[in-house]
Amino acid sequence: MWEWAGSRPQRCLKFGADSIAWAETERNWRGQRRHKCVMSPLSEGMIKPSPTEENVPDPLALANRIRALTNPDSVHQSVGRVMRSDLPQRIAVLLPDTAVRTTVLHLEQFPISCEEREALIRWRLGQEQLFPLSGAKVLSQVFHDRSRGKGSAYTVLTVAVQESVLKQYESLCESVGLIPQEVGVTSLRIFDLWRRASSGSHWRSRNCLWVNVSDRALTTMIYQQGRLLSYRCKLLGAEATEESRKTDMLNKTLEECCVSLEICQQQHPSAVVKEAVICADGDIAAFQKLIETELHLSVEQLGWESVEALGRMDTGSDRGMTSLAAMAGVL
Repeated sequence: MWEWAGSRPQRCLKFGADSIAWAETERNWRGQRRHKCVMSPLSEGMIKPSPTEENVPDPLALANRIRALTNPDSVHQSVGRVMRSDLPQRIAVLLPDTAVRTTVLHLEQFPISCEEREALIRWRLGQEQLFPLSGAKVLSQVFHDRSRGKGSAYTVLTVAVQESVLKQYESLCESVGLIPQEVGVTSLRIFDLWRRASSGSHWRSRNCLWVNVSDRALTTMIYQQGRLLSYRCKLLGAEATEESRKTDMLNKTLEECCVSLEICQQQHPSAVVKEAVICADGDIAAFQKLIETELHLSVEQLGWESVEALGRMDTGSDRGMTSLAAMAGVL
């Protein structure tokens, strides 16, 4: 989402509510990619994602967990080569969706100058009164209306993060010899992976509900022919990880998807969503059936085959959602 150097890092650390993941990618002499990903579960409360409050109650404990995950030996074995572990590594960092505030703004006009753009975006966010902007870093991405139909000419995706929250994650990385070069948001980066795996520009012709269930939260995005119409993130709570409440959670997730579609329909009456793309751990057959039956949408799952299409995974790599997000951070 925001970068401080020209080339994308080849390593990514993904922070999650229940786990962290470390991904690496390398090219061999033939230009072929090889990927590796490892994951470490976290104790309850080690990371408490919040856009306004402290996210890491015990930085030292989490730093030790990161060090053990990313560099267990005195000499670190990368995917394709040996590298001294005492040298700082440039990395990408992915934050949980619930550690930031993401909003979609629809504008009739958009200033050319960066200063005027930022002033307008901050003014609009202030009007919404959704997030304290004092001490916040705000970034944006603009989507143009290619259909030239009725409605706003510009759609602006904004991400706001408190500097104090961002600093916590950056300081954690730096304490173990990792230098954050690029910081991103989980669902947005996973969406970029899906876009890359969707046959080039083919995704622009699709009208879809994009669903990510991870980090005890549900994030939905609705796209119409490549243009983002809406973004919504809903905290599901600790019960999202409890197998005994799986049916209740499926119904709750379906209900929240319905709410996202209804809100989008109110704001964009002409939008017709025909399919859903699901990103979630494990077998989604039951959830897929609910989506197809209740919402009448065709369903596809974003899984590890999308990563494998972009390079070979090392044997033993973890294949959970946290790891998939980490891989999205380097692809």
